[in-house]
Amino acid sequence: KYKITKLPKYLIIHVKRFANNNFYIEKNPTIVNFPLNYLDLKDYLSVPEGEEKPKTKYNLIANICHEGKPNQGIYKIHVRNKAQNEWYEIQDLHVNPIVPQLVAVSEAYI
Repeated sequence: KYKITKLPKYLIIHVKRFANNNFYIEKNPTIVNFPLNYLDLKDYLSVPEGEEKPKTKYNLIANICHEGKPNQGIYKIHVRNKAQNEWYEIQDLHVNPIVPQLVAVSEAYI
């Protein structure tokens, strides 16, 4: 049995979207639901008695997503402007504002 005893300052989650089989690369297009604010990992943390309980909540600051076919798709990134609490979608040199609801329903990759 594994126990998490310490959390990192920044949490990076990688969603395995691509799988190689004998003939071609497949993409898993499943939408993964995740909160933009206050992802709490306290239920997964095992802190030894007597130690101070660390912060267990994370806010999303960026989301990388892949759209399209495995060999022909594009990557986009969603980034939060913390000062204004606004989200932006960046693809190549194009930067556009985006509503937060679209960040959470994208095909997140990292």
